[in-house]
Amino acid sequence: MNSKEQGSRNKEQGTLKVRRTMRFACPPLEGIGGGFLTNLFSKLQVIAFFCLLFIFSSCNFNSVVDTNQSIEDNQWLYANAAKADFEIKDAAKPYQVNFKLRINTEYRYSNLFVLATFKDAKKRKKLRYQFKLAKEDGQWLGKGSGDLYTYTFPLLKNHRFADTGKYHIEIEQNMRDNPLLGISDIGIEVK
Repeated sequence: MNSKEQGSRNKEQGTLKVRRTMRFACPPLEGIGGGFLTNLFSKLQVIAFFCLLFIFSSCNFNSVVDTNQSIEDNQWLYANAAKADFEIKDAAKPYQVNFKLRINTEYRYSNLFVLATFKDAKKRKKLRYQFKLAKEDGQWLGKGSGDLYTYTFPLLKNHRFADTGKYHIEIEQNMRDNPLLGISDIGIEVK
């Protein structure tokens, strides 16, 4: 064989090698494309799962009731009480009743007095509470920043209701000012 024939044979073999390499390289490339879509779909499923988990974990499924009411013009009137109606299905279980409050910087006191009325089918009980909202230096104790601060105050801790059935709670402000300025939102939570 002369060198020309050898050279053309090497070229052909090289081409064949390239074609073989290309042939073997192409199926995995198609597999990578399909694998890419499969991986992308799997990643989207994982992201969707964690989004749903986050949404459901932020929901409070333990709450019997959770109310929130905005106060018009940030002026809480005596007559504008926070109200919650709920049903207790398990009287053996301990519950916690909380008063929720959001104030803004218009509020000019370091504390808040409220009257809480608890009613069931048989009796009615009224209690007065005082909540501390600020330190002596004027720094707010609630969570927040800027001009809104949020508080959650326990009214009843580890409370066992006397019986199953329907209950009603009302919370009214009990300060000297009527309306009481600087109150943004009020609410009741039973969990």
